[in-house]
Amino acid sequence: MGLSGDAAEAYAKEVVRADFEEPGDDDVVRKVLADFGTKNVDASEHILRKRMEELLEAAAEQIAAEN
Repeated sequence: MGLSGDAAEAYAKEVVRADFEEPGDDDVVRKVLADFGTKNVDASEHILRKRMEELLEAAAEQIAAEN
């Protein structure tokens, strides 16, 4: 979406808040897809979920490397 700096940090906080709406990832997926639509970002739900999986794996690897 082309965000950086403070705007990217603020958006990340919005996404985290959205994650508390209900169990699972569906609340986050709905928010991000809606935001993509507003910003005319062409991405499907499948692509978004795949990227979320990749980022979760990367985060787990980073945490494991720190221990």
